Amino acid sequence: MKEHIFKQYLENILNYLDISVEELFEKTKRDEVVKPRNMLYYICNVNSNMGQKEISGYLKKLDIEVSEENIHYGIASFKKLMEEDRDYIYIVDKLTQIEHDIK
Repeated sequence: MKEHIFKQYLENILNYLDISVEELFEKTKRDEVVKPRNMLYYICNVNSNMGQKEISGYLKKLDIEVSEENIHYGIASFKKLMEEDRDYIYIVDKLTQIEHDIK
């Protein structure tokens, strides 16, 4: 239902970081990949009220398998990061701006 919004958030993050979907979802613990991936889960959940199952479903359509448990952990982790580093509030605000025209 909110797939258009999910795709806009994903595209915004990819453009901001100048990386590919593959890079964003590579299996690594490097912060430069983990934080933006968790940010995607966070903004989908908090800004657009998408549940873990819904986010996981949209990722499956892109042939990306992420468990609902990992998405839940990512949301909580990014929420904590935002509390510790307020600069992320500005970044999230910029990256959650979407075009509402559905193509």
